[in-house]
Amino acid sequence: MARQGAKHLKESSIRVDSTSLRYPTTELVAPDPDRDGFSSYSRSSRWHHQHGGTEVDTEEEYSRKYVASQSSVFHRSSTKSFPRALLWRVLDNRYVLDLAPCDLTIPDEISPASIELHRVRIRFPSPIKPSCVTFTEGYGDDLITIDVLTESLALYTFAFNSRTFTAEWSRRPLAEWCHVQESAHFNLRPPHYMIALPQGSLVFALLDGGLMKLDRSQPLADDYMEQMFSDGSYLASIKGMFIWGSGDRLRGHPNVSANLVVSMVADPTSSTLITASVSNVLKLWSLETLTSLNAYDIVNDTTRAQQPANNKQLLGIEPTTLISLIKVSDTTGYVVTYCPLGDDCFKLWRLDVVTNEETTTKATLTDVLGVPLRPHTPDENAIWMIPDFVLDYSGRVRNGGALDLWILWKSNKSSKIHALFDIPTEKESKSALTWESVGCSAIESVTGGNGFVYSANEDDTERFMRHILQPGVFSPAILETVLPIYERHYSMLTKHDGNEDVYEPELSLRERVTKVVGAAVSLQPADTNDGMDYESYNRDLQQQWSRFERLCVELSKQGYEALSLTRDPSTRAVVLVRATTVSIVRVCAGLEYAEVAGPSNTISLRDGSVSSASTAGYQDVVLLRALDVFTKSLPQPVISDFLVALTEDALTPPNFSTGDRMTTIYDSCLNEQISDSAIDMLHKRLYSITDLEEALDACYSELVSLTGTSNFGRPSLNTRRHLTRVGTELLSSAIHDSTVSTYQALIDVLLFLIVFAVDVSEEFNADHITLYDKFLRVFKTTAFLKQLTGTILDTPSGSQRAQSLSEGDLLSNSVNKLELSKNSMDRNSFVRGGTVLQFLYSRFSLGLGCACATDLINSGGSLGVGKAVEYSMSYWSIADLPHAAIAAAAALVASGYVDESMPLLQFLSVDGLGCYARGRVYLESGHFDKAATFFRKSTTELAAQPLTELTALCLREFAGMDAAGMSIPVLGSGVMRFSSHVADLLYRKAAYSHATDFVKLALDMREPEVDDVETDKLFTKAFRAALSGALYDDAYVAMTNISEDKLRRDLLTEFINTLCTSGQSLRLCDYAFLELLPEVEAILEQNAQSTIDLHVPSAPNYYKILYSWRTEHGNYRGAASAIYEYVQRLRCGLTRASSDTHENAEFNTFDIEVTQGYLVLVNTLACIDDKPEPWFLARRAHLDAGPVESPLKKAKISVLATEYGRQKRVLVKLSDVEREYNEELARMEAILNRQLVAIDA
Repeated sequence: MARQGAKHLKESSIRVDSTSLRYPTTELVAPDPDRDGFSSYSRSSRWHHQHGGTEVDTEEEYSRKYVASQSSVFHRSSTKSFPRALLWRVLDNRYVLDLAPCDLTIPDEISPASIELHRVRIRFPSPIKPSCVTFTEGYGDDLITIDVLTESLALYTFAFNSRTFTAEWSRRPLAEWCHVQESAHFNLRPPHYMIALPQGSLVFALLDGGLMKLDRSQPLADDYMEQMFSDGSYLASIKGMFIWGSGDRLRGHPNVSANLVVSMVADPTSSTLITASVSNVLKLWSLETLTSLNAYDIVNDTTRAQQPANNKQLLGIEPTTLISLIKVSDTTGYVVTYCPLGDDCFKLWRLDVVTNEETTTKATLTDVLGVPLRPHTPDENAIWMIPDFVLDYSGRVRNGGALDLWILWKSNKSSKIHALFDIPTEKESKSALTWESVGCSAIESVTGGNGFVYSANEDDTERFMRHILQPGVFSPAILETVLPIYERHYSMLTKHDGNEDVYEPELSLRERVTKVVGAAVSLQPADTNDGMDYESYNRDLQQQWSRFERLCVELSKQGYEALSLTRDPSTRAVVLVRATTVSIVRVCAGLEYAEVAGPSNTISLRDGSVSSASTAGYQDVVLLRALDVFTKSLPQPVISDFLVALTEDALTPPNFSTGDRMTTIYDSCLNEQISDSAIDMLHKRLYSITDLEEALDACYSELVSLTGTSNFGRPSLNTRRHLTRVGTELLSSAIHDSTVSTYQALIDVLLFLIVFAVDVSEEFNADHITLYDKFLRVFKTTAFLKQLTGTILDTPSGSQRAQSLSEGDLLSNSVNKLELSKNSMDRNSFVRGGTVLQFLYSRFSLGLGCACATDLINSGGSLGVGKAVEYSMSYWSIADLPHAAIAAAAALVASGYVDESMPLLQFLSVDGLGCYARGRVYLESGHFDKAATFFRKSTTELAAQPLTELTALCLREFAGMDAAGMSIPVLGSGVMRFSSHVADLLYRKAAYSHATDFVKLALDMREPEVDDVETDKLFTKAFRAALSGALYDDAYVAMTNISEDKLRRDLLTEFINTLCTSGQSLRLCDYAFLELLPEVEAILEQNAQSTIDLHVPSAPNYYKILYSWRTEHGNYRGAASAIYEYVQRLRCGLTRASSDTHENAEFNTFDIEVTQGYLVLVNTLACIDDKPEPWFLARRAHLDAGPVESPLKKAKISVLATEYGRQKRVLVKLSDVEREYNEELARMEAILNRQLVAIDA
């Protein structure tokens, strides 16, 4: 049987304790009526749980902070309001009401950068009563009124607006946002629960069976009016309050009437109230006259309707959902009622409301179908109940019906949603209806122990960490709670052992978990004394990981309880709220429908009988489930090896035919690994498939439908819509669920094709080679999506923003001009702890399919999220995969997530753009050799390829790391400009040798029309790269080729200074310099004269360098002048400490420098052949008048050291040198003699 357009549904969930809902929190404290002057009729204890003293139990703390006892979503009616959806939760033993925005999208009129979402947490002095939290918006366009009734019977009213949740809380007087009141009626007649009317009034169901309406002009006004409803049963309940009238009291509940109302719903367009009591009575009330209009049995059982209340089988007294109303016009609506007694059946009614001229309202209910709608429990393994259900109206007739009924099944273990679609509004319009089952969220299925997906080359730690940290499985709050519990009982790490680093915040959660669990096992020597016992170590480690996972599973089960089922009136999205999760129903995408398909029940509208059917009998479903069983029957190592080979085949450009590649994979991984029994069992499972090729084509059609759009791969730039954090997480979670299921199914299909094509091909009648190629292409895309949705971003591995380039970078400006995406991340879309896909949606808020997905969520009805998933998966598709991978890698690198971008390189293409992207990633990760290699491969193609809009979108994030400079585009502008751009990139990361190579390439590939100015810029770039990389020969060549004199002299100065400061001054003599020789000598002489302190040992001695330079070039007279001036400065004390000028002068190394300098000077003068004696010109410091009294004292200099270079040159002869040399020797002899006398003494 072929599957013809069957609609399969599934939940997509996010955890409310995830990072997406961690908004800045406003903590408010509700006033205490007793303390603030209000009288209280209930003396229940206040704030009875203590937090101090004893050690806090981490599990109890988690339950108190994160597990809700009551929760739902309030949807505002205005589509322009933001936030529209508020998730409210009752926490901390019912003492705290938590309010958090949970919209999926941001309206067009609001700029995401202008707002920051906040949550509000209100603490009450006494616990909140069950089912006593209501929301209305009837007092103003932007006003949200919240009413809360506590156990002390104090009614709190809060008036908030949109700014409360989109801006920081501003301190206001209590009277402006909170009001507390207590009803005098509640002392005698306690309330049971309450609802809010659309007009802003409240209706209370009282324990004595009565109803009370509270009217008020404004939410915070003191002028309110309390009115009691009246009818015959109410009067009977009044009698029951006295001793002589207790006939309608409930057995075991002496204060509760059998007419107690446990479910109420108000008509939003008319003054009609519908109630259901524990005695199964359905009543219509007028909210104007507060009187009963009509009464019915809840399932239209006329016999039971006539029975007295105390003779009927009664319902439970807890408030529950027994009525759901949907209006289709001002006077007509449809009501579904539910009776949990007996056969558990629903009843569909038509509500007709007529108001006559005297404004008297008449309301009646009419049975539409005449037969009950009986649901069927999800399974027989638990006790199931229906706590909530929702009726939806599509507005048009589809398949003979216009109503949809969503019901919530709940057991002590799990919950399930069933749906009944296209319910007719007239009798005999259809013959039967079928209950559809909604697949559970991946959170429940994965934590149930079925979450492992095959992956290649993983050890136990990686496998468990991938599973535990899989998005949506366990929230950070769960892991943070389990970590100390596990450590206290199993781990060897404790604080007193000096391992406090486990608790340090700089360690990521992944590192802490890995460290604690790994410390529970130690590697011991083998019993045979032959090395270490790795087998026992791996076994024990796997056991510890299983324990840690089991703790996480048990803790997460606290949040499985389903609390409410709601429908967004605007988008018609169906929302399920559990204790710790929020789910939205969506259409299945990809091949995940095979997991959801299962048994269903059909209701005959003629006699109400129920028959069973199953969607699991479709050929493609049978095929996928049979292949799944076959794959799981193989050993895990075989599947791992097969996955490695399959991934390599999908991501590597093919060099052989498809058949040869399939044979190679079979021989290397599967040959002799598959038993005959496994093949036989697969044959039996496939026996019911009449046409195997048709079943495979059906599977492929589901995948092709995701990528078949005509404008496939094009970004949408004409919208300002954005996703919120919750929206990006929910969409990422849904895509992840669909991708994982599709990925696993594709492994099964490809394994099947290879096995049957190579091993038993004679029994395979399809073109397996063509099918293998088609499925392999989809497998590549699915693997990429799995990487995006399965990788969590925590702390960036690199710098948050890269260092800017110089103004010479050409690529940046050409891409920046297109302005295809935001420069900054939307703080309302992504926070640390989200997935890569969430991160990408926040970076590319106007592209990558995000805008169209937002539109689908807003307008797609209850299945809009599913349509958004399908579109998003189609965007990241085969044809656009290389560009998407480049954009993703670029965005990650630009934000510092360099390590997380590395796995995406395998999805890049092998063309020039892909090689360039690889080079950028390797460059940021510090692999300069690999980066240079890929840059070289990309040069020829990108130099000739013009810059397109799609290419610019891919490179936008890379360009955002660079500075905007010239306006000439790099792509398509020739090898010279592209190579120059690459050189800038390499120079920024200190890869100087590679930068020099690319500048050389740019110089070699100069176009003839390039002028001298641009050529000098290239030579300057080459000079700086070579000089920074100690490539002095290349720097010298680049400098000497510069044509502008001033620039060349500046670079020559830089060249000389760099050589001298780096200890390479001798290399100066290796270069010819040619016409630059005079400039070299002038630069060295200027540096020598400008030296202030000659004491610095690490500083170059330019006097000695100048002496060596002049000696090398035969200028002995100039060399003698240089060394003489150096000796003069040393001898005259220009560079000595002040203490050396007194009698206590000590012998030091500079005295030896002076004598050595004189000796060098004498030897240098010996090389000059002058008569009668050698001479030279030099600067000499003038001495003050008067002879030097003692050779121990130094001559005083009449000029400062900085002015020494301004002195005139004087003629110095060899005899002058010898005289000064003898004076210095005498001074040194005197110093030494004085020291010897001191020693003798």
